[in-house]
Amino acid sequence: MFLGCLLYADDIVLLSPSVTGLQKMLDKCYEISSSVSPMVLGGQLVEYCDHIKYLGIYLITGKYVKFDINPVKQSAACNSIFSHSHGTSEIALLTLQEAYSLSVLL
Repeated sequence: MFLGCLLYADDIVLLSPSVTGLQKMLDKCYEISSSVSPMVLGGQLVEYCDHIKYLGIYLITGKYVKFDINPVKQSAACNSIFSHSHGTSEIALLTLQEAYSLSVLL
């Protein structure tokens, strides 16, 4: 039995006995991924958006996951975290902000 595609979670492995076959598989993947069908929930169209706010952080659509932390930076309570963190990654800043927020709640 020949398996041309192995799938696990969000990983895909394409297997082909020839370069031409592999190229056809890649072309098909591109064709399918380029045309995203509309999503429907309960007969209603679910509209796409370019960003969403979740727990005070904006997630931005794109090829990779991006975060907009500018609204958090504007918070006076978290101002000191962001003013002393030049060159720190956004993920690290979000973790610091979350830890600060939890400490305030406790």
